Amino acid sequence: MAEETTVPEPAPQPGAEGVPETVEEEVGEEEEAALKLPFPNARVVKIIRENLKNPHQLKKEVKLQANILLGEILKDMALSMDAEPYNSLSVEHFNKASRKYREIALNQKRIRRIKKVLEKQRAELDEIVTEIELEMPSEGTTTV
Repeated sequence: MAEETTVPEPAPQPGAEGVPETVEEEVGEEEEAALKLPFPNARVVKIIRENLKNPHQLKKEVKLQANILLGEILKDMALSMDAEPYNSLSVEHFNKASRKYREIALNQKRIRRIKKVLEKQRAELDEIVTEIELEMPSEGTTTV
């Protein structure tokens, strides 16, 4: 009878599918489950990193708070859609519920434009006040 030799399996490589890259990430996943986060934290972090132009180290608090905020936004949208009298919700209902979040950038542009208009008006008013002061005689002198 031949003796069976077993070859030890190679250790899984960090970054391979299903294998966390660091022990910290593994611990983070356990804490994530304990916190009952609304979304998989890895996906939230991936979205953040994809949109950063420069390499940054994200602290754990940032990752968790981003996940919680996204959950709160979705909860708010769900409550808004729940107020609809229809049994079937469509994309129009979703768009209506998400409108206030989509219009934030548009509102910021409007505010910047209004500020520029007000600054321009302020400069024109200052110019008019200066012209009036030059045309009016000063209070200390009297004309005979």
